[in-house]
Amino acid sequence: MKPRMFARRTGKVLATSRAAMALVFLVALLIDPTTPGPGGSGVYIMLAAYLAGAAVMIMIAWRSWWWEFRLAPWVHGIDTLAFVFAVYFSEISKADFNSPFMALTAFLLISATLRWGWFAVAWTALALIGLNLVIGTGLFVLGFPFDPYRYGRRLMYLGVLSIMMVWLSGEQRGPRSAPMPRTPGTPGERRNAILVDTLTFARVSLQARGAAIAVPHGEEPWTELLRDSGYAVIVERLGPEVLEGCFGEPDRASLIDRTRGRRIISRASSYPIALNGPVDAPLAEHCGVKEAMIVTFETAAGPGQLLIWGIPDMCVDDLPLVETIGRHLSTELDREDLAELAQAASAAALRDALARDLHDSVAQFLAGTLFRLEALSRWIREGQDPTDEINDLKAALRREQGELRAMIQRLRRGEEGDRRTDLIEELETLLGEMSQHWHITVRLEAQIRPMPVSIGLAHELRQLMREAIANAARHGSCSDVAVSVSTGGPGLTLRIADNGEGFPTDSPIHRPRSISERVEALGGTLSICHNRPGAVLDIALPNRIA
Repeated sequence: MKPRMFARRTGKVLATSRAAMALVFLVALLIDPTTPGPGGSGVYIMLAAYLAGAAVMIMIAWRSWWWEFRLAPWVHGIDTLAFVFAVYFSEISKADFNSPFMALTAFLLISATLRWGWFAVAWTALALIGLNLVIGTGLFVLGFPFDPYRYGRRLMYLGVLSIMMVWLSGEQRGPRSAPMPRTPGTPGERRNAILVDTLTFARVSLQARGAAIAVPHGEEPWTELLRDSGYAVIVERLGPEVLEGCFGEPDRASLIDRTRGRRIISRASSYPIALNGPVDAPLAEHCGVKEAMIVTFETAAGPGQLLIWGIPDMCVDDLPLVETIGRHLSTELDREDLAELAQAASAAALRDALARDLHDSVAQFLAGTLFRLEALSRWIREGQDPTDEINDLKAALRREQGELRAMIQRLRRGEEGDRRTDLIEELETLLGEMSQHWHITVRLEAQIRPMPVSIGLAHELRQLMREAIANAARHGSCSDVAVSVSTGGPGLTLRIADNGEGFPTDSPIHRPRSISERVEALGGTLSICHNRPGAVLDIALPNRIA
């Protein structure tokens, strides 16, 4: 508790400083009875009354955040009047340093800085200069001892000090910040940990007895409520009717007293405002809290709210810190939602890519193997020697096993980096295997040799070719496939033409799903047309992927 006695407690600091300064000034007058000057014993009475009032303000500042906030403008005005009377009715003719002028001036300007910022400092400085001019002129007219040189010098000091304080308050005053907690873990999997860490941080940093966070839970109609009482974090799920009511303006913290119907609400461009009336705080009502600090924050899923209660010596000085915690929580939850969406999108893309690879390689190979086994069975029935075909099937199975192992290794390693390979060499090897596997002629026409491309692009084009040739053999019953590859201005161009049956003329052309998805993923275009006989697939890929 002791470290927080004056931490961020503007009202306590000012009240104590005011009383100490009044006490020192009164003692100084009592010790040196020649100083009262033109005010006589009235100065003692005025200072004693001011000291009594300062003592009352100390009790108010330590006991009631509401009245300390509401009385602050009036007390500031009394301080200004007390400054003027104390200076001019305790003067002696020559001694500058017997006067409390500079101490009281600094106190008033610093008080305005701590409470309201540069705007209040400017108005306080103008009021002090104006009152000094009026009363100085009055003293001169009434014939009191008056030194114009010292009077002008003090006005200059006051003006310079006021300018400096206006500048400092405008440059230095701002929302108080705090080192927000950084929750470890994998983005997209830290939502509950972020809520718990922020809840604990808010309670500990404000030395509160408890704190609670209410957040919407995605698309579900219920609200997730976490409560930290210092011993454990309790999680509840509440229906939409439990927290009915307005959550308030986002990113604006409030200090509430539900029993007395009091609120102090922070504002973005000005000093906080105090309001009387019923307090609409459904979260505080649900938690059974009468007096607390509360802030609403926005998330992608909807508004949430942070409630902190049992704060020692609660006052408006804590509002900026609570707002900072609310903004931090809003940002972290939105980042977590984005990371979760990115993970879901990445997982979906991986599933689609794996499905395409399995369809274009394993599924098509098994279909071709089934055709060859049926042909092998027919040969055996006809009395032909199956040895060569069996050896070819074994070799094809070994090659497919190697392809499958390579696919598994790519999945384990991730990206291939900057490794490159010769596309023409890769396709020649593949087309030879496809020709033997489907018992058709497959020819490759290439304008440039070699044609270096990335390992990833070579894999995509190999899979694309496997699917296209398998479709031509299985569905088009072709006997010849011509593949041409070229590079030019637009990028990489492939043409796959067969002499099969082509597409039915009485129905629209059905675009192969796997090939279309693979071309779109590469940022290219696919066009399909009849070749009478057969069909032609024209694929254009951009330069950046080559």
